[in-house]
Amino acid sequence: MRMNVYLTTGRKNYKYAYVAIQSLFENNPDAEIYLYIVSEDLEEADLAHEYALAETYGNHIIILRFDEEVAGRHIQVHADDHWPIGTMSSYWLFHELLPEDVDQILVIESDTVIVGDLSEIYRMDFDGAYAICPGPEHKPKNHRDFMEKIGGDCLTFVLSMYDVKRIREDFTLGEILAEDEIVKKHVGNSQMEFTFGLLFKGKIKYVPGKISCIDENERYMQELGYDYVAACEKTAKIIHFSSYKDYSKPWNPVFLVPGYNVWWKYAMESPYYREYIERQWQIYDASRAKQAAVQKNVTYRNILACTLVLLVLVLCAACLLTDVGVVGVAAVVGAAVFSLVASLTVRFISMR
Repeated sequence: MRMNVYLTTGRKNYKYAYVAIQSLFENNPDAEIYLYIVSEDLEEADLAHEYALAETYGNHIIILRFDEEVAGRHIQVHADDHWPIGTMSSYWLFHELLPEDVDQILVIESDTVIVGDLSEIYRMDFDGAYAICPGPEHKPKNHRDFMEKIGGDCLTFVLSMYDVKRIREDFTLGEILAEDEIVKKHVGNSQMEFTFGLLFKGKIKYVPGKISCIDENERYMQELGYDYVAACEKTAKIIHFSSYKDYSKPWNPVFLVPGYNVWWKYAMESPYYREYIERQWQIYDASRAKQAAVQKNVTYRNILACTLVLLVLVLCAACLLTDVGVVGVAAVVGAAVFSLVASLTVRFISMR
């Protein structure tokens, strides 16, 4: 059975994708896998280990070139976002990137480890749907509420499968990007899950997350609990280490989640294992530098706070020693309290 799989990565992070690729090949021995790696800068020479791995399993790797400069005219990604424009390449997947003979494709991501056979999901009938994906029960409540608010359905991108032929027939690239415009008006940036959730509303077929995909990050651990997450690891086909701005990943363990053990089991077999370890310490050193900068900033803030308190005390003393008297003291204290409340209010609003 031929299985078309999509993954996006770039030269900066492609070595971490080796775990996803190796675990994909190892856990799907009966499929002939065509892995389409969409990238803005990878060359075949970069993937010598990956091509050798594919040959060992009788599979294929095809690099599809993604033009970030062209995409940047349509896609909005904030400078401080932890994902690049290249992760939005699936907008162009159906019409400009995939070969014409590809009629369906299954999505994984580079920050995953495959722990089961995906062929059962790949052989599923679309039953009129444009996409098949894990159920919304593993999405955070605020995600589900947001999709309901904007009139779309929840779509989980990892382990989603697309009827490429029907999407090509029923939607143009322009129509896909038009949905992205709606998303940008709501959240200020592009987001594939929101866009496809709107585009395919009423036409998404769900596979229970418990048997398809489990996401592991701080929020999921808090909402679902350790016991549930650990149980899902035994029945799901894929573990996804999604992250937020802290960029927590198995190779950057800001905190620990159960699936990191699974990822590192495959990582130990990777030709990049030593680099994973060495790079981890580089990431840690960078984190320590940021912490030192924060501590320095806090120290300056403490000095500023002490200066303001002393200023208020000096002004109050000056008021009492002059004709201004108690009225002046009340005015100084009142101004200080007003400034404090106003500052806290501004901070509260800016942090929301």
